[in-house]
Amino acid sequence: MSNIRELRRNKGMSQRELAEACCVHQTAVSQWEKGRTTPDINSLKMLSKVLGVSVEELIGNESDGNKNRIQGFEKINAESVSQRLGRSEHFALIITDDTMSPTLKPGDTVIINRSIPAVNGDIVAVTVADGDAIIKRIIKKDTSILLVSENSAYEPLVFSYGEFYNLPVTVLGKVIEMRRRF
Repeated sequence: MSNIRELRRNKGMSQRELAEACCVHQTAVSQWEKGRTTPDINSLKMLSKVLGVSVEELIGNESDGNKNRIQGFEKINAESVSQRLGRSEHFALIITDDTMSPTLKPGDTVIINRSIPAVNGDIVAVTVADGDAIIKRIIKKDTSILLVSENSAYEPLVFSYGEFYNLPVTVLGKVIEMRRRF
């Protein structure tokens, strides 16, 4: 979330002004910018609107040209997976951050199977609002769905079932394998 600071500054806003526009305390903005906490889905939507960027750019996937990319793909999102992979069951993503550490580390390659349905507790590739793919553990509760990082320094992304389907949050597939170079 460190790009929130850059996006805020590009808009010429102070932390206080951004906090007021998003109906949160200035401390929340400071914590987001330092990467100590992650905005909830409602705050992500507000930040997206106020800063004029997608949710994926807010979480850092769009602004980094190498994040979660398959060679030859300009962007990995639900639409590009369907268009470029057709009926192919598998694709690969490279982990570029520490949100899934210690299970998955930066530089690891994960293989995703598109045909295996994800069940509660699986590690999956997902897109939020047609942004770039991210890797999270999916936890289904009675009234919500959580996308959880393995690294406890990152807050889970929490969606009501309505938000999950209306944004949409798209499960691209289940992570079935990890490859790590030594």
